[in-house]
Amino acid sequence: MKKIFCLLILFVFSSLSFADVSGFRKYKLGTLEFIAIKDMDTNLGKSILLNPEAPVVREVMFDGQNPSSINAFAVKTKDKNILIDTGNGEGGAMFANLLSAGFSPDDFSIVIITHMHGDHIGGLVSADGERNFKRAQIYIAATELNYWLNAVGDRNSARLIKSVYGGDLKTFDYDANITPEIKALSAVGHTPGHTMFEISSGQDKILVVGDLTHNIKVQTADPSMSVTFDSDPKQAANTRIKVFRDAAKNKTKIAGMHIPFPGVGYLSEAAGGKYNFDPSYR
Repeated sequence: MKKIFCLLILFVFSSLSFADVSGFRKYKLGTLEFIAIKDMDTNLGKSILLNPEAPVVREVMFDGQNPSSINAFAVKTKDKNILIDTGNGEGGAMFANLLSAGFSPDDFSIVIITHMHGDHIGGLVSADGERNFKRAQIYIAATELNYWLNAVGDRNSARLIKSVYGGDLKTFDYDANITPEIKALSAVGHTPGHTMFEISSGQDKILVVGDLTHNIKVQTADPSMSVTFDSDPKQAANTRIKVFRDAAKNKTKIAGMHIPFPGVGYLSEAAGGKYNFDPSYR
């Protein structure tokens, strides 16, 4: 009995040694370090799809499951730390996982937002209304910020963020560089100002695609499939089709906020306008 127990313990620990139990993963990107940070695991099922009963959904989601996550990404240069998106805030694990990766909120001088849905901006302001990133400037696309500032609602997150961060809230236009390493690119459709970020160092490049995909299994099998969260589903689909095609053709690594953690990998084109996603763990 004791021998069986010891073998069981050995099996458990050997299994853990092969599992990715950390909430962060580091990648080398030229002279930069690119770090995936997990906020939480999610599984949104097929109900978020605009056509959940489509044949392609039955084909690739035969179990009805959509394992995904909420991710943020950090970029470490020789003289600054940059964070892209901030997760849900309360209830998420992003700040704990940032700490495990060697960062505190005060280590970031720049925070860049892909768009202003709650699971991307939730970490900007604490539950008691204080700024979580005391030394950072916050960058949001001008189109995105203006849209949400004018949205109707008493609990307007955009107005709260503007009041909390004041002059440290900055805007940018598409095709502009926020830093020498990070360029903002239009990815409109999911929201009116949804933004991707191209991060380059030497010959290395990665494209942070934000919420271009919420269901990687279905949306690689059919990139025209949009979700109920998209403000303009047709435009979101057109953007996704173009980005998938270009990323596959150019062999550009992508990183997504809802691709299962660590959310980083390569797309390759298959027959019939389909794509394969190959996760990257290095």
